[in-house]
Amino acid sequence: MVKELLPAQLRDVLTGIATRPDDPLRVVLSGPPGHGKSTVLAAIGRHYSDAGVPVIGRDALADLTSAADAADAAILLDDADTLTGPARARLVGLAGETTRLVLTHTPGAAGAVAAELVRPETRHIRLAAWTAADIVRFAEGVLGRSLTPEQATATQRVTAGVPRLVTHWLRATAAGELIEELRAELDLLGEPGRTYLVAAGAGRGRDIELLATALRLDRDDVSAVVDRVRAAGLLTAGDSVPPVVVRAVRAHVGVDRQLTVLTRMLEVLLATGQPVLPVARELLRLSAAGDVVRAGLEAAAAEVLSDDPFLAADLYAAAARGGSSRTRLAPGWASASVRSGRLDTALALGDELLSSEVPEDRAHGALVAGTVIARRGDLARGAELLRWSGEPGAGRLADLAGLALGEARPGGPEHAAPLSAHGHLAGELLDGIRESVSGHPEAALTTLLAAADSAAVAGTGHLLPDSPAALAALVAVHAAEFDLAHGVLTRAAGSERRTLLLGWTAMLRGDLAAAAVHSTAVRTGNVPLTPRDELFLRALELGLARRSDTPDAVRAHWATAYEAMMRQPVDLFTLLPIGELLVAAARVEEDSRVASHRARAVALLQRLESPALWSTWLHWSMFHAAILAGDHGTARRTLQPLEAAPGRLASALTDAGEVWLAVLGGSVDSETVLAGAERLRRAGLRWDAARLAGQAAIRATDRIAMVTLLRAAKRFSSGATGEPAAGPATAAVPALTPRERDIGRLVVAGHTYREIGELLHISGKTVEHHMARLRGKLGVTDRRTIATLLRGMLSEGEA
Repeated sequence: MVKELLPAQLRDVLTGIATRPDDPLRVVLSGPPGHGKSTVLAAIGRHYSDAGVPVIGRDALADLTSAADAADAAILLDDADTLTGPARARLVGLAGETTRLVLTHTPGAAGAVAAELVRPETRHIRLAAWTAADIVRFAEGVLGRSLTPEQATATQRVTAGVPRLVTHWLRATAAGELIEELRAELDLLGEPGRTYLVAAGAGRGRDIELLATALRLDRDDVSAVVDRVRAAGLLTAGDSVPPVVVRAVRAHVGVDRQLTVLTRMLEVLLATGQPVLPVARELLRLSAAGDVVRAGLEAAAAEVLSDDPFLAADLYAAAARGGSSRTRLAPGWASASVRSGRLDTALALGDELLSSEVPEDRAHGALVAGTVIARRGDLARGAELLRWSGEPGAGRLADLAGLALGEARPGGPEHAAPLSAHGHLAGELLDGIRESVSGHPEAALTTLLAAADSAAVAGTGHLLPDSPAALAALVAVHAAEFDLAHGVLTRAAGSERRTLLLGWTAMLRGDLAAAAVHSTAVRTGNVPLTPRDELFLRALELGLARRSDTPDAVRAHWATAYEAMMRQPVDLFTLLPIGELLVAAARVEEDSRVASHRARAVALLQRLESPALWSTWLHWSMFHAAILAGDHGTARRTLQPLEAAPGRLASALTDAGEVWLAVLGGSVDSETVLAGAERLRRAGLRWDAARLAGQAAIRATDRIAMVTLLRAAKRFSSGATGEPAAGPATAAVPALTPRERDIGRLVVAGHTYREIGELLHISGKTVEHHMARLRGKLGVTDRRTIATLLRGMLSEGEA
């Protein structure tokens, strides 16, 4: 026994015995079977024996001939409540003579002799289940094994912390070995005990009436069965069944017997209107069938619809496979499918409801199908179905979809009756987007953030074509309120849409590493994406490649991004990825292929009277596309709409754009460049600020100006906000190692990483490692800029 595993009271008891063995002691140790009462009692006995105090146990109790024999001894009795007849009487008599008495007691045990021996000075010590920390200490102190926190937690979970089961679990060479041991114990319980464990494993261990039905026994007989199972140490203190015991029961009790017991229980639960989820879940696991099972699956799905839509969808699907009417299941099943992201199933169910002869079913089908279609990105078709449904909230969502498509801005309809929570939320979304279009971004964000909070509380976000958190984040990103966007997305429920927008938020503010993490999480999540989310993912990958890799990487991502764009209609909420594709198209000389999408996006904004918030980023993307295409006249024209636009973002982009054009024209004034770049940084655009400074550094003819701009680019790229530590006069060109110079010469010559590796007889990975160090030293990320800077540095060093 590891002393540190014991409660503080027991540690005090053992310390007292070791130091003062003659002191009076009266203790009742209580706890369910399997929680270590006998082990603790044995440890107390050893302490007394080591101190020279005689120990009288259960077997020696009958041999005592006088009370004097007990006066100098310690009486330690395990399971004292089971004593009967003369032995019980002798214990009660001797208890008054001895000063050292320790008994173990099982709560609820018949006889309760311990109650007769209680005195004011008696200590009651209860043994509880072990925590994960207890299990780590036990493994180290008794078994000589080291467990990680994860292993200890897993052990605690599978054994419910019952010390007896923990000990067997850790000593078994494999989980199957313990299962076999427990199966042998199940044999000794008999059929009633095993049947009880089947019922209790389904969460009904304390429902005596239900257990009596399942076991086909009288109530009194059920109590005896439960006592027998408890005594075997197979239950927790709350009479639940530890997972490892559940596994053993499933392995030992035939499927037919399990089905019989569970179906019998389900009938009673359905007849009395009680919750059926735990029993139905077991029947789902066993692929049970039949009328009663179908009814139970349907009832369980309705119970869990709000809390666990994934399970609800599985239950509805199982009921349908068993023969339940799909039309009857469709409303709840479709709702569960939408909530759990199974949009294809939801859409199929919505279509089935649209064919129903019942008007209410058709209206619900239109609501479901319209919501799903809009969520997949087809706002026009979605709006049509939402309006057709006739539901007031759906009408507001249809108006919202129309607004995103550039239709005339509708006035909010009045309703005589109060709107549902869903309808009210739809109205908030419509109001928020309308405010963003009308030029009030602060009011829009306030409204949309409130809608996101309301959706989280009411749990109605699944009924919307897009989540309030996503719409709030889109508006925040368009306003360059990146912290707001990150905050609302972080608080929102997890989804691919949320992760993608977190990635976009990080990328636009210049945190490319975080953006890449979010992009990878979605790409490797093995979750089918809607066309809209596919566009956001592919454009995010394209944007990261453009900002941090080579033109070859941009071209590698171009085809999938272009396909995603072609599958997604243009609307207000897809302008960010469309803008990224415009820039990338110019980079890979595919501008003609995106001309129609650019025209549609511009026309949409013009129909909405060119709202500043939604137009700014698109014009900035068009500016960069024109620069890459070498069309500086078009680039200058794209800045004109920003000149009159309100807000710090449009102002910063206008100033930076003019500086950019001047730099590209050969005019590099370091102070003007730094001022423009600093405005970009203050607007939250770290990468753009670093890019502008880097472009200027490439073209600077003065060495000190080049180094100053280079250091500024590095500072902006790293996210630092303070002034450089050293002024321009003391700035120095970063020193290159001989290997970096060798690689630099080959980069300047236009060789790929693979070719460089072959020429220098090193691996491509090593080349990438050196290039990463060069990017860090130079403070720029794209290969073209790096090559230009290296050309100047290497020629100077070799002059």
